[in-house]
Amino acid sequence: MAEHWQRQSPLTHLGLSAHDKNETSAASLVMAELRFLAKVTLRGRIPGESVRTALGVSLPGEPNTVMTGNNLSALWLGPDEWLIVGPPDAERAMTGQLAKALPGTAVVDVTEGRTTIRTRGPMVLDILAMGCPLDLHPRAFGPGRCAQSTLGRSPIILHQVDGAPLFDIHVERSQADYLWTWLETAGRPYGVAVEAVTAPPAWRRPAPRRYPGAFPPFAPSPSRQPTRGATVPARSVPSS
Repeated sequence: MAEHWQRQSPLTHLGLSAHDKNETSAASLVMAELRFLAKVTLRGRIPGESVRTALGVSLPGEPNTVMTGNNLSALWLGPDEWLIVGPPDAERAMTGQLAKALPGTAVVDVTEGRTTIRTRGPMVLDILAMGCPLDLHPRAFGPGRCAQSTLGRSPIILHQVDGAPLFDIHVERSQADYLWTWLETAGRPYGVAVEAVTAPPAWRRPAPRRYPGAFPPFAPSPSRQPTRGATVPARSVPSS
C-alpha cells in the first residue's frame, strides 16, 4: 500500500478535474474516475459467514454476481476468488480484519494495481458493446452482475451497479489511459461529459458480536425466578 503523499492516479495527466461538468444531461456518455477505491482479493475455500462477521458483507456464491453491505461490494471472480471493493483508505483495516478472521487464506491488497472508471448515460450500453464481447442486454446482464472480460484491448472487471444503467469498470493501472481514451473516442460522436463523483461513505468495522455462540447464555425464565423480597416456601421433609 502506498502512503497518501505517494498516491497518484494513472489518469492524473489528463487533468480530468478541469473538465468536470455540473450539467451532463445532454451527454450520451458520462464518465468519471473513482480514485483510490480500496480493493482486496481473497483466494481459497472461505466460509462466507467469516467474511460477513469481519467486514459486514457476504461473499457471493453464485457465479458473476455481487453482494453489497456496509459500503462494500464483493465481486465473484471465480469459484475460489473474490474482489472486495470499498471506500478510499479502508484497505489497511479491511486486510487486517480479514487476516485475523481467515488465517491461512490469501488476502492481498491490490488497491494500487487498478483504478475504476464509472460510466453511465443513454448510449453507455451501445458504446460498451462496441468493444466488449459480453452480452449486456438486460435479459443476460443486469444490476448486481459482474464479469471479467475485455474492452477494446484492455482486460477489465465489469460491474453493473444499477439499472440506470451505471457500470464500474475496474482496469489495471497500466491500461487506464488507453481505456479512458478508447471510451472517450467511442462516445465522442454522441456526446461525452466528465463528471466529478462524491467520495463514497466510509467503511466501519462491524460491531463485535456480544455472544460468540448463536444464542446468549441461558437464563432462567423470569416466571421461575423469585421476586425480590418474596418468601420462598420451605420444602417439607417427609418423616422417617
